[in-house]
Amino acid sequence: MANTLHIAQRLLTVYEMMPRGERRLADLLLEDVGVVSHVTASDLADQAGVSKATAARLFRRLGYAGYRDAQREVREENANARVTPKVPALEGGSLSPGEYLDAEVKHLVRTFETLPADQVTVAVRMLCEAEKLWVVGFGEDYPLALFARAMLIRVFPDIRMIPLSGFPVPEEFASIRATDAVLAFGVGRRSAELRNVIGSSRRAGAKIVLVTSTMAAGDKRGADVILRGRSDGPTLFGSMTATLSLVTYLCARIAMETGDSAKQRLQYIESIHSQWAEESSKRE
Repeated sequence: MANTLHIAQRLLTVYEMMPRGERRLADLLLEDVGVVSHVTASDLADQAGVSKATAARLFRRLGYAGYRDAQREVREENANARVTPKVPALEGGSLSPGEYLDAEVKHLVRTFETLPADQVTVAVRMLCEAEKLWVVGFGEDYPLALFARAMLIRVFPDIRMIPLSGFPVPEEFASIRATDAVLAFGVGRRSAELRNVIGSSRRAGAKIVLVTSTMAAGDKRGADVILRGRSDGPTLFGSMTATLSLVTYLCARIAMETGDSAKQRLQYIESIHSQWAEESSKRE
């Protein structure tokens, strides 16, 4: 864990100095640097669409003798992490506000520096053009999904929340169509329910935007767009700061994209609030 983050930090440090080919590979690695532990340099180069020589140059630029050197370090760190897992909030006995703030700022910077602007634009268009929008979050991702819905309902008239309390998911989800879009959250522990919803969405032909912290097997095949917020926190509970900021940014972009219709809906919502407040004051 620590070493993979270290590689990510190296990538960010030299990213602006990289030629185009190395950047393509760096972008792939920044999605999930842990992939280094279990694929060959050739496979990695093929996935990025670059030559093996380009991959070798990138790892030398990062300060490694070669790809195997980086791979060995990742594997050793992963093995150590499995034997002696660390819980940051419990190790030192204290966490100063300054240390916590420094860690959160790094998460924010890393998230937005590596956020693919073109993919955000694609995600915004997919969600804006949908006839119906589904927001999905199970378990610890439910609060994130609820947060996103609370913002988006102010600019979209038809948003479905999954899961909906008291309703079985298949019955509620049976009305999904190819003209719909799904905003799914897989930041916390992935569940069978989330995989089932993404699979059913894919089979229905709906567009899928996945917000996650760590890439998992099948994500690239399941989602049309993947947006990643860093969540390795300095505390026992991890960090949601960067992910919440990413979701807020995404919703703000969506509101801007919808333009006049979003303004009209917001104005109408405000008029309802004012009317209800006025009626309430009269009753008092």
